[in-house]
This record gives sequence, structure tokens and C-alpha cells, in this order.
Amino acid sequence: MQVYHELEILDIGCNMLNLISSIIKNSGGCLKKILFKPYDVIDNEVGSFKENSLKFIREIYKNCPSIEYLTIIFPPSEVHFAEFEKLLKICQNLKSLLLISYNVDEIETEERLKNGEILLEILIRSAPSNLKEIRFSDDDLRFSLENFEEFLEKWKGRHALSIFTIDSYYITEDYTKLINKYKSDGVIKDFKYFRHIDSLSYCV
Repeated sequence: MQVYHELEILDIGCNMLNLISSIIKNSGGCLKKILFKPYDVIDNEVGSFKENSLKFIREIYKNCPSIEYLTIIFPPSEVHFAEFEKLLKICQNLKSLLLISYNVDEIETEERLKNGEILLEILIRSAPSNLKEIRFSDDDLRFSLENFEEFLEKWKGRHALSIFTIDSYYITEDYTKLINKYKSDGVIKDFKYFRHIDSLSYCV
């Protein structure tokens, strides 16, 4: 396998996590940006998605100490959340996350809210101090108004957050009021709702 010495940006059209993981493993430890379209991965890895996404997370925290911009996709399982939290603790230069939580099996709203609660708790406990941008979709996690407010309250004193999503749930009246409140408090720097997943993707 070729070693990609001093590779800093991986902007790849490849839609297979195992191949992306292999490149990361042989990247030389200098990667700062890992960029790809996460939904293309799902279409090609339904049968092996859980295993390959777990390997992907592990290759990042083993081989990317300098990562700043990260596209990441994984199912909302206990082991995946645990490994994701480990990644956050190790990758202290991380500035921005494009995070897609996707379960091959359809789940109910209550479970989506629970997944959202778990993610917010992980971010408060373990997000690196440099993190200032989060991008997420409308799949298998959702933040209740109460949990979202608690998260924003605990985020005070850190970098102001830019939050980008394609979930129209967050542009309803109650969420708009909450977001505007924390914009005024300096906790949220920017909030944007996009209509299409491609708008969430990073532009190099």
C-alpha cells in the first residue's frame, strides 16, 4: 500500500469507507481535512456499514492527530458513540465536524431524541476546545428543545458555535427563539438551515 507522506487534505469522491480508512491509515499522520459526501457511502455499504464506520473512527484517532475538519458518519450505537468520544478526546485540533448519524433500520422519533441527547452530552464532556462548527443532517438524531438549551447553556465560555443543518425541525418558532437568544449571548455565532445535504458539505 502506498504511503501518502505529508498529505494534509483528503477531499475524495470515493464512496467506500474501507478504502478511505486505508488511505487514512497510510497518510503519514499529517491530515488536517477529511472531506467526502457521506450519503454516497451509505448507498454502497449497507451490509458492512457498522463495521466499516467503526474502523473509520478508529483510523482517524490513531492516525490523524492534526485533524481540523472532519466528515464522519456512523450508526447511533453504544460502541460507535464511545469510539467517537475517544476521537474527540484525542483529536484536540478539531475545529469543525460534519456529522451524519445513520441507522440502516428505521427508528422512531423517541429514539432519535435519545441519540441526540447522547451526542450533546458527549460534546459537552469531550469536545476539544478548538471546536467551533457543527454540521448535521436530519437522520437518526434530533435535539429536543430542553436538551438543546441545556447544551447551549453549558457551552458558554467556549468558542462561539456555528451550527448548520438540513433539518427543518430547527427553524420552527420555539427553536428560532432559542437560537436567537444564544446568538445574543454570544454562544452561537451562526445558524443556517439548508434544503439539501450537498449544501452541508465542505468547500476546500
